[in-house]
Amino acid sequence: MEPKTIVLHTPVTHGDLTISELTFSRPLKGKDMRGIPLSIGMEHLLLLAGRVCGQPPSVMEQLEGDDLLAVLEIVGHFFGNGQLIGRPA
Repeated sequence: MEPKTIVLHTPVTHGDLTISELTFSRPLKGKDMRGIPLSIGMEHLLLLAGRVCGQPPSVMEQLEGDDLLAVLEIVGHFFGNGQLIGRPA
């Protein structure tokens, strides 16, 4: 995965920092999936996204609208297009 930077439409504050962009600079690794169940929900997707862009859950939980959708799109690409059960490869 090439590094991907998202410029946030709505910057997020974390302590004294204002975060105006998120950079996903590394591919998904096994350690990123530690503690993530096979059947994942929104909180797991945000946790995973934060791990890959180096931000804590408290930052990821503040994302709004278009920013949240852009992050979820990137996280979705981590899983590829997958193989549907019952469909030939």
